[in-house]
Amino acid sequence: MAVQIASFSSQRFGGGLVRGSALAPEYRTDGYLEALDRETFWYDAVWRKGRVHLICPKFNDLWPLVRGAAWRLDGRPVQVARIRRYRRHEVIELAAPVRPDTVAVEMAGWRAEAPLAPDGAGIFDGLDCGFYISRDNRLEWLADHAAFHRHHHGMQGLVVMDNGSTAYGPDEIAAALAPVGLEQVVILPAPFAYGPVGRPPFRRLEKFLQTALFNVLRLRFFGRAAAVLCCDVDELVLCDEGTIFDAARRSRIGHLRIAGYWADPVPTDGPPRHADHVLRTDPPRRCPPKWCQVPGGLVGGFSWDVHGPEKLTPLHKRTPTPGRRFLHCRRITTDWKSDKRQAAQASLTRDPAAGKALAFLDGAPPKRRP
Repeated sequence: MAVQIASFSSQRFGGGLVRGSALAPEYRTDGYLEALDRETFWYDAVWRKGRVHLICPKFNDLWPLVRGAAWRLDGRPVQVARIRRYRRHEVIELAAPVRPDTVAVEMAGWRAEAPLAPDGAGIFDGLDCGFYISRDNRLEWLADHAAFHRHHHGMQGLVVMDNGSTAYGPDEIAAALAPVGLEQVVILPAPFAYGPVGRPPFRRLEKFLQTALFNVLRLRFFGRAAAVLCCDVDELVLCDEGTIFDAARRSRIGHLRIAGYWADPVPTDGPPRHADHVLRTDPPRRCPPKWCQVPGGLVGGFSWDVHGPEKLTPLHKRTPTPGRRFLHCRRITTDWKSDKRQAAQASLTRDPAAGKALAFLDGAPPKRRP
């Protein structure tokens, strides 16, 4: 297994500039402003297809200043080619026919210069890949998740974005994943605020990090991947036949929505494992879908969001394809000792397909697809 511990080429605001909240005070929860990322200007600076892409949190009240900022690449003035505005992030695009080494910005009397991220386009060339953000999830969970998708779907590459784990570091993550047999792993420490939760209906309005970092991966690492699966550590994809990556390739648009259902564990004395999640409610309780996509497909240029490409509303309304689903493992959570996520279920029954798919994880070494 080839492992690369990479980093983001990020930039924080200076000169007294901080991002304000766009959420009205009555919708803010306790500690909301403390959890808000007020200081990150951009998470990463990526050169791709003749443009420098700066992937940023929403600018909020700093938008007028950003719009009037002056930019330089390797010391030469450049114009903004475009600023793409999404629900929870923004992307500044600067024209750059040749890849520069540095990007500099000046606004409101403050100036900063930062390097561009190394080119990662070839790392996952032709590989079937997965990715997720994690913080202090148990290392055996990371290994089981990877082993499951390696065994059942032939997953070859993985990006783990570690959002400030305190229980271990990148080397320990790499060691935990080593026995799985993946071809390429990138571990990306992500030392950014995850974001606050507001009151309904604005719970996720300023949780910038997740979708922004998804698009860092899209632009920096996954442009030449064969297919990419969006699937968190507590989610395992099942197919009646074949792999989810092959199914995405067979799709007319190169994109599949995957229906999700909650899975419950059998009782255990210690921390639960994925293999314990062989129970379900009757009828099954659904959760929002996830997706698998071919980056070079018809919708490959659209921004990634948690449940599908952003700004493709008709696609989000499509019914997920039958024969494919994912198990949302209720107790694979850092809050596994709490009853908050383990709500009392009136009716639990065994899920035969889940039990069969998970059997190889229950004390057996992971098998590898050829």
